[in-house]
Amino acid sequence: MSLQEYINCPNCNVRYRIPRTDQRLKITCKNCQEVFYNYTTGTPPKKQKNKFVIPGIIIAIIVVVFWFTQDSSTQAFKPGESIFSRVKSNNWVTIDYGSLVNTSTLTHSGETVGEIIRKIPNYTDDLKGLVQQYLEPYSILCHDVLLSTIEPDTLPLVNILVHYQVGSEQPAWVDLFREGHFQLYYNTHLIRIFLKGSNQANSYEKYHSIIRHAIQDVIWSKNTSIDNVEVYVFNNDYARTEIRLNTIPIIFNEEELELSPKRKSIDLASIEAFLNQGVILEAVEVDANNDLYFYGRKARKQTLDGYPLSLSDVAVIYRSVFHYGHNAPYISLDNHEDNRYAKVNFGGHLENTRVGNVVLEADKLFKALATGLDPNTHNLIKSKITKEVPDFLTEDERSLLENIGEGHIQIRYWFYPDSIGTVTDGSIGAVLTYQFLADVERMDIKVSVSNAVRETINHLNQNYSQYEKAEKTFQELSTVGKIMALVNWLKGMNMDDRIELDELLSVKIPAFVTPKKTKKMFAISAAAYLSNSYLNTQNVRDYTKVYYISHLLDKYSSTTSDKYFLDVAGDYFSQIDISEIAPTEYNDLKHSLESIERQIEQKKMTLNSYSSRDVNNYNKLIDQQNVLVNKLNNMRIESRCITSIGGGINLRPSEFKRISRNRNSPKLREISKLKNKIKTVGKIAISGNWIRSSPAGIGGSRINKLPANSWVLSKSVNGKIEYNFHSNSGDYASMSLSPDLKEWYSKTVVNGSEDIVKYSKTSNRLQVNHSGFLNESTGRISSNGKRIEFFRQ
Repeated sequence: MSLQEYINCPNCNVRYRIPRTDQRLKITCKNCQEVFYNYTTGTPPKKQKNKFVIPGIIIAIIVVVFWFTQDSSTQAFKPGESIFSRVKSNNWVTIDYGSLVNTSTLTHSGETVGEIIRKIPNYTDDLKGLVQQYLEPYSILCHDVLLSTIEPDTLPLVNILVHYQVGSEQPAWVDLFREGHFQLYYNTHLIRIFLKGSNQANSYEKYHSIIRHAIQDVIWSKNTSIDNVEVYVFNNDYARTEIRLNTIPIIFNEEELELSPKRKSIDLASIEAFLNQGVILEAVEVDANNDLYFYGRKARKQTLDGYPLSLSDVAVIYRSVFHYGHNAPYISLDNHEDNRYAKVNFGGHLENTRVGNVVLEADKLFKALATGLDPNTHNLIKSKITKEVPDFLTEDERSLLENIGEGHIQIRYWFYPDSIGTVTDGSIGAVLTYQFLADVERMDIKVSVSNAVRETINHLNQNYSQYEKAEKTFQELSTVGKIMALVNWLKGMNMDDRIELDELLSVKIPAFVTPKKTKKMFAISAAAYLSNSYLNTQNVRDYTKVYYISHLLDKYSSTTSDKYFLDVAGDYFSQIDISEIAPTEYNDLKHSLESIERQIEQKKMTLNSYSSRDVNNYNKLIDQQNVLVNKLNNMRIESRCITSIGGGINLRPSEFKRISRNRNSPKLREISKLKNKIKTVGKIAISGNWIRSSPAGIGGSRINKLPANSWVLSKSVNGKIEYNFHSNSGDYASMSLSPDLKEWYSKTVVNGSEDIVKYSKTSNRLQVNHSGFLNESTGRISSNGKRIEFFRQ
């Protein structure tokens, strides 16, 4: 018997000679640096008990013989049964989805998707973040293509996402699947999951803490009895707009499946009870026993988007920091394909969450700082702000004080996190600073800004606590800053190697929908004052009036330029009656003149030209009129206008302040002292005004059972074999196959989501339709079946 055997690298196919052994070997390919193990195809990464080895081999032989001795035209199907083709040496297929991509879509940078794709080979992976949300979802094609290579399942598998519509209540892991980093399909007896990577076993181990939640939810659902889980791997090449899919899985049966956490579980209930007390978050701790604690001070209920701070908000921020891929967390109002609007862009899976809406509303409040208009109601809120910030001036008012004449403002404000940080002794991380700092958008080329812009930014940063009292959104943004500081500490200290932080992904996120676009803020700040007076910080508000004119945008096409809109604003200003914006002195004088002119007109009608008294009175009125006209003309009204048209918030973890190590920090010493005084009450512990979560030792992820269907099967044979499945909920599935299996058609309608796959070996075509993403797309299959090029019909 040979003491050696051969194995191929799953990535580049280079062949290696390795010792024959029962132990698992870790191998690093010298050619491509891929790390893989000496698993044989289809063998799960779990050592089998010896007493099951021989029966397992016998069963495998029986199944193989049964398969190869049956005629395909008479082969029987069972609901949930998977039909596999023969294993081939080359098991990778390429899915070209380039023709399906809308390359004209504008990205966060202002460049199109097509322009970014062309740049990717020459830039760092950060550039991929600009197109991740547009290209990653095409992994949905993996299952369609797999079916064309292995032949379909009698009972079609459904995508787990059909149970979670966009914006509905859903576990935190769902959005990672929705963007396409993972795909999971299931029916009554089978789960198929698609993971990033080149080796099935490695990828399963790498993503185990994430995917186990989805798998558990299927297994624990009422109408499922899962026998096997198939694990496939794929890679998405953005630059080529191609996916490489390995069509051979590793397969776990139910007994082999290991879904327990690999690290110490966290007590989600204790964290939830802690947050429900109403606290200002101050610190987190991971002790020597790998127990996770949150610390805070008693306070009135903290809110995000008006709702009490909850465990789901922590889960959202955790997901954004630990699982953003290339698209780091941020929010920005950017160029839209329709120039009358701004596109609302999110990074870090913050869309459709309360956290995301808080940072969006904080971004929109920059417009209030510029014009004094509420970004949602469009009403003036300057007086509301000045109650808490007495010396508040809008950017437009500051610009008018600079005597810059007529002009327009297009500066993009941003909040940056580089002042937010924590201090640590290695086990406790405490918030030191949590305020986002405002600035103009930071770009590679330095932007010169006016004094008005710089003074507006400085005033906000220096008086932020006052602005928090004036606008609750600023206070809620600070709460986001605190949570992000603590979660960044967990990441920076690699605490995910010690505790199963991914259990936060099993927490349900409340139903919420954030907007995809918002109408541009189009406004004029106009000032008029007497030529002999002087504008200053005390009177500029009295002389200024703001006009919200975004309704004018609707009169123009989607391609109208900002420059043209500014001209529209200028025309609008020129048509404003000067009396609308003139100072009180001017209007009082004008009203007096109008009164005299009315008297003159009345006098004309009754004037007796032969009465010297009447004539003298009339002449006195004329004299008064001339005096008022001269005064009015000598007043000389000066008028100016500032036009504002259409920033963002950077939450990228790498931009946060570095963790400070200082065991003697006053805050850490305070927390260390209270640990000896704290008393446990249920799931929390209390000492003075301090509160701490109190893990009870019973942790673990939450199971979110799916409303999986109980199917009723009907079968018919009329030239084709047809299987139809119906459920009491109104969902249905069907599979139609030709006797030689060269043509088949699959359709599922679950929870209103329709998925159709149609295959023809005769024409080498694969047609797919997935509601909400892909409509009527066709794949052209190469003669050797190794490449499928998709295009829209």
